[in-house]
Amino acid sequence: MSTNFQIRLPDNIENLPINEEYFFITENGQERRLKLHDYAEVYRIPGLYNYLALEKLAYRSPQVMATLLTENLKKSGELVEELKLLELGAGSGLFGQAVAELGVTSIIGIDIVPEAAEATRRDAPGVYENYFVEDLTQLSKSTRDILNEKKLNGFVCCSALSEGHIPVKAFATGMNLIKDGGWVLFNVAKTSYECEDNCPEFVNFYRQAVEKGYLKIHDTKPYIHRRFFNGKSLEYVAILAKKQTNIPI
Repeated sequence: MSTNFQIRLPDNIENLPINEEYFFITENGQERRLKLHDYAEVYRIPGLYNYLALEKLAYRSPQVMATLLTENLKKSGELVEELKLLELGAGSGLFGQAVAELGVTSIIGIDIVPEAAEATRRDAPGVYENYFVEDLTQLSKSTRDILNEKKLNGFVCCSALSEGHIPVKAFATGMNLIKDGGWVLFNVAKTSYECEDNCPEFVNFYRQAVEKGYLKIHDTKPYIHRRFFNGKSLEYVAILAKKQTNIPI
C-alpha cells in the first residue's frame, strides 16, 4: 500500500485499554499523536485506517464475519444475491468490501461520522448502494422511508458495539428495520461474551433479546479480532442470529 505518511508506535504500550491506544503519524515532516479511535481524524487521511487495521493490527473481523454470514446463508438454502443488508457503524467500508467479494450485491451503510462516509466513497467506491450519515436513534423520515422500501433482510454491526461506541437503542432500531426471519450479525469481545457479572450493556441487551424471543442465535464463532499495538491478541466472538420479531424500544 502506497502511503503519504509514516507511522511510529509508542515505546510504552504494555497495558493501554483499547480505547486509549495511540500512535504517532508524520506528514510533511510534522509528527503528531493520534488515538486509533479518533475516527474523524484517522478517516480523513487517505489509506491511514486501512493501513493501521489491516497491516499493523491484522484486523480480521470483516472477513471472518462476512464468511460466517454467507456460509450459513448458503447452508440454509438461501441465495447470497438476495441478501439486502443494512450495516450499522459501517466506518471506512471494510466489512462491505469483504461481504461484496463473497457475492452480496445490496449493502446500505450508516455511520454517525461524516468522515467515515467520505473515506468509504474514496477507498471503497461502489460497494454501498447508499451510505447515510445519520444517528439511527434519531433517523430522518426520508432515510427511514428509503430503508423501508428496500425490504431489508439482513442487519450487521461489525466491531462497533464496545462501550462508548454504538448505543443499544441504535442497534435495536436497526434490527427493527429488517423483516422477521432476517439475519442479524454482530460481534463482541470474548471476555464480554463470557461475562457473568457486571456485563456490558449491549451483552445484557442481546441476551435478554434472545431470552424473550426477539432473537434466535443461529451460529457463533470465536476468533482473533486483531492485535493490540503491543502485539497481544484480542479475542472476539462473532454471533449470527435470526430476527424473530421487532424488539420494543
